[in-house]
Amino acid sequence: MARTSLNIDGLGLEALLADLAAVKAEFESGDSSASATAEACGHARLAEKISSFATNGNDRRAQLAEQITELGEALSTIDTTFTEVEQELEGVLLGGDK
Repeated sequence: MARTSLNIDGLGLEALLADLAAVKAEFESGDSSASATAEACGHARLAEKISSFATNGNDRRAQLAEQITELGEALSTIDTTFTEVEQELEGVLLGGDK
């Protein structure tokens, strides 16, 4: 059976965008978190390993943060487009725009 409607959960999309922003912030602050963890561990070799791991992951975290930004922009565009289409369809159905 063919589907005859398309439903977009605007609030769900907004929540997803907020979650993406939080994840991106974590990726962007990963180095400072690792530095604080290294300082707090109380063992020089372990601190060195934690710092090394964080430094090696910086490039990947930056790539992921950029990809999250692109995904967020795409989702925002989808949300905006569906809102515009919905308004146009409503206008047509109510006899305003033709």
